[in-house]
Amino acid sequence: MKKEEFIKKLREKLSILEEKEIEDIVAEYTGYIDEKMQKGATEEEAIKDFGSIEELTKELLEAYKINVNQNHEKNWILKITDKMISWTDQFIKVFTNKTASEILKIVFEIIMIIFFIALCKIPFGFLEDLGCKVFLIAKSNVGIALYQIWQSIIELVYLFFAIIFFMKIFEKRYLNNEEIRKEEMQLQEKKPIKKSKTLPNEEIYEKRIIEKEPKKGILDVLSTACLYFVKFLVFWIEFGIACFILAMGICLGISFFFLIKGVNYYGIYISILAILFLAVLAFIAIFNFLFNRKNNVRFLLISFITCFLILGLSFSAASIEIATTEFINEVPSEYRKEIITQTLAMDENFIIMETVEFIEEETLSSELKIDFSYYPEFYTINPKIEQEKNRIYFIRNYTQSHWNTKMLDMIINDLKDHRLYNYSMMPKIKIYTSKENITTLKENRRKWEQKYYFDISNCEEQYQEEGYQSLSPYCKKIIEENW
Repeated sequence: MKKEEFIKKLREKLSILEEKEIEDIVAEYTGYIDEKMQKGATEEEAIKDFGSIEELTKELLEAYKINVNQNHEKNWILKITDKMISWTDQFIKVFTNKTASEILKIVFEIIMIIFFIALCKIPFGFLEDLGCKVFLIAKSNVGIALYQIWQSIIELVYLFFAIIFFMKIFEKRYLNNEEIRKEEMQLQEKKPIKKSKTLPNEEIYEKRIIEKEPKKGILDVLSTACLYFVKFLVFWIEFGIACFILAMGICLGISFFFLIKGVNYYGIYISILAILFLAVLAFIAIFNFLFNRKNNVRFLLISFITCFLILGLSFSAASIEIATTEFINEVPSEYRKEIITQTLAMDENFIIMETVEFIEEETLSSELKIDFSYYPEFYTINPKIEQEKNRIYFIRNYTQSHWNTKMLDMIINDLKDHRLYNYSMMPKIKIYTSKENITTLKENRRKWEQKYYFDISNCEEQYQEEGYQSLSPYCKKIIEENW
């Protein structure tokens, strides 16, 4: 009796047992056979040592306290249930001790199997159409009822086909894969390495076992191609994570500097540290995926959960710290403000292109008084008014920006007291003129914005349809300004 036949009969004789118990027994006797074959016995000789298959199964069943003289045929529902439980258990084992690349490859292959099953719906659809033409030809209630029955039968048959086909393909390709690989491992060479001291005439052999490389089919090729494509995309994600880790490392260094200086924002510092650890864990997991290395799932899972818990607590503390920090949208009162004033004759067609603050001054009905206010401790400016047709631009030429260690020390001292001033305060522009002029300037700006945004839309549409060279000079300028 061959090994395959012996295993098949053993399964049949033990069918009364639970599926898991059968698999355990089969695995045990398969190991016995393989061990004897490695020692030089043939399949028939190895199996012959077990004696009669009937006596063997009788002893096994008696060990489970089952009377073999009684008919213990299982209910078919229980058989199906046992089979499904066993299949599910093996399904889970397929994904155990696999690298992320191997798991992803299996997922791709499953998707392709499901796609093939979906294609198989086409002939079933033809059968449904055939039933429609046959039963609905008379358009009677009986015909409609028969068609609905026919349709239900076809759908049910397809459902059973899809489930059985998927289970058979998956079982053959994955569930039995380990068993097939064990059978394909062959004793390639026996090489004597030394004489046994206890048994002089017995040689100890070095076993060299090779595993046959399974043949690759279309499914393997397609799944491998998909896998490499995903790896290509994931590589750039990994690159982004690496840059993010570098940025968070810099933030952590700055946090450490502030901590040494006595700025106690512990919630923010711990949040940065937790985010950095999460990024590192993600980098490790993706790195192992790219290079087909196994991830320590337990370590990664525990680390991720721990980091998220710490992050949640630190975010809560950071929120309180930020909420208790007073933000003052100006510089401290001890710093003096300087104002540079310029005037401009009023024109009813003027369009102010800058964000400014209008202040009513009825004595200025024919001119605009423009005040540039700034803090010389932080900036040195050289303001200028430029006019392009009727559009007015206020240019603040920064001749010097005073960012130095003194300002840094001021910020640190403010943060110690949970207070923050806006030291990056931009120079403000105020325009003093009459109420009538203010109304005119605001209306001009509103009309210009409406026309400008309308022109942007038209010019972009023309650009997409006809190209840049066909645009008018005005549209070219608009495209250049916005693109």
